[in-house]
Amino acid sequence: MIVLLSIAVGCLEFYLNSIGRFETKQTQLVWGFVFVVLTIVWTLDDVKKRKFEKPFDFGFLMYVFWPIAFPYYLVSTRGIEGLVHIAGFLALWLGPWMAGLVAYVYVYE
Repeated sequence: MIVLLSIAVGCLEFYLNSIGRFETKQTQLVWGFVFVVLTIVWTLDDVKKRKFEKPFDFGFLMYVFWPIAFPYYLVSTRGIEGLVHIAGFLALWLGPWMAGLVAYVYVYE
């Protein structure tokens, strides 16, 4: 789901930048919020699969401390492979922005 949404937002940003228009700040804010929520949902599902010991309010803590808690969870459950997962999630998050940047450079250069 998160991959499809990342591709969709990337296509939207690419299209808008290629015709000389830009995404609004609200659209970017919604994408950031949806991305964080979907990564938390993915984490909560992954916790069940890996039988990770979690506190009662794990979902809330993930939401509040997401920039710290999400990478910590990935590294603590997967070790070095968690760094690859972090890079993958960063690519999904920044991919739409990069697509828009490519379109912008293509149109204005």
